[in-house]
Amino acid sequence: MAVAAQGPAEVISGAAPGTLFPRGADLGVLNMFGVDAVVAYRANRREIERRAAVGAAELSDRRALDLLMNLPLGVAVPVKSLSEAERRRLKQLPRGSVSRPDGVVVRQATQPIQIDLAVVPGRTWTETKERAEWFTPFCARAVLLDGPLRRREDAAMEADFYGIGLLVTTGSNVEVVVPPRPFVRRRYTAASWQLVENAYRQLSPSR
Repeated sequence: MAVAAQGPAEVISGAAPGTLFPRGADLGVLNMFGVDAVVAYRANRREIERRAAVGAAELSDRRALDLLMNLPLGVAVPVKSLSEAERRRLKQLPRGSVSRPDGVVVRQATQPIQIDLAVVPGRTWTETKERAEWFTPFCARAVLLDGPLRRREDAAMEADFYGIGLLVTTGSNVEVVVPPRPFVRRRYTAASWQLVENAYRQLSPSR
């Protein structure tokens, strides 16, 4: 199997620069929703360095992320303006996510990486497309099929309709049958931030 022999990340990296993901993006392999995917992502170096400098604790709790999202980044908010529930939660925020000078709270934490694309490898279009759809709320997505593409025209039409990229391995290269539709974020949610933090932990195990 060509993908297994070379590895999906290596196959995808062979695509023309800028075709599937922004130039300069890194590639990594992670597991989300029980699905193994190759992701193209860009690091927020300033945030990563800030976290290292202050010894920031991991951000993984959805309620903590909910509160952080309600605080503007880098802007002082009077603690007394928060609800009682928010003030209780404020005391439990992970180390390094906020600062609290003189009766105000300032959010310091932001997302450490940006995920541009998730590529799910597989053998059949229908099965792999279903797994790729899990990433729909979070980033652009594509499938990478290893081997001949059956009913190519039907698969291409469906991929174009759903905006899912359709990639096929051809030897050691990748053919972009249908490019992934660029991701347009409709709204920011704690769930999407939590996914990014999960991805960051997997992609940066030695940080």
